[in-house]
Amino acid sequence: MVVKANYFLLLLLFLPVVVVAQDNATSTRPDQSIDLQALVKRCESCHGHHGKSVRNDIPDLAGKPSSEIEAEIAEFNYYERHCPAKIPDGGDLLEFPISMCDIANTLSKEEIQSLAQYFVMQSDATAD
Repeated sequence: MVVKANYFLLLLLFLPVVVVAQDNATSTRPDQSIDLQALVKRCESCHGHHGKSVRNDIPDLAGKPSSEIEAEIAEFNYYERHCPAKIPDGGDLLEFPISMCDIANTLSKEEIQSLAQYFVMQSDATAD
């Protein structure tokens, strides 16, 4: 009986940490608005202008269904996909080691939805 009580107490101690971590990944903080241009620029540093990648090791985002983009970001967020470090175009791996898991864990649910909606509309965008 003592073991069960101790297990229950440990569960109660760590449950708030798990809930807070999941909440941060799924919602925008009320005092922050989404800066879509900054988010898009961050994505384009690897995925190319308008989400059209010029690299074989990084997929296109342009024209991909928004539900697919959202699902893939969720997989990175929960480390269900391999997350190798990539070098952004013009970047240095030692200075900018970027992985999709790291990026996915900084995005709110609203930011992910906004990015997915942006990139689905880019299938017909022309390169500048």
